[in-house]
Amino acid sequence: MTVYLKKELFNQLLHFSRQMMPEEACGLILGKSTSPNEELLASSFVPMRNCSSHPRIHFELDPAEMIPYLTNNYKPVIGLFHSHPTASAVPSAADLQTLWHTIPTHWILSLMNPDTPELMVYQIKKASSTDYHKLAFVIGQ
Repeated sequence: MTVYLKKELFNQLLHFSRQMMPEEACGLILGKSTSPNEELLASSFVPMRNCSSHPRIHFELDPAEMIPYLTNNYKPVIGLFHSHPTASAVPSAADLQTLWHTIPTHWILSLMNPDTPELMVYQIKKASSTDYHKLAFVIGQ
């Protein structure tokens, strides 16, 4: 699976994440499948409130805030986004326990090195043990 996003969308993720510092930013990525081999085109970002009791080290989305987007067939949710203000862009143990593993992709933006933010996109699969796989993504013009 390859995910395509425009530079403008990447910049929105970066701007919102920096605004939310030192807390983890979070939200939903909307888009569509562009081909039968599951290429995804990310079209927009919906920022959401981090309702975690420890927002500096964990994110939690309010399900009631998510429902209107999860039920919209015209602009489907293709990704769950959050930032890691002081950690790498690798899923934490808490990230792997997400209840939203049915969302196709999970995006993590690391701001650990402020001058070189790092975005990674993953697919999290729930089975007898939780596993994650790094996905290819392309930032276009």
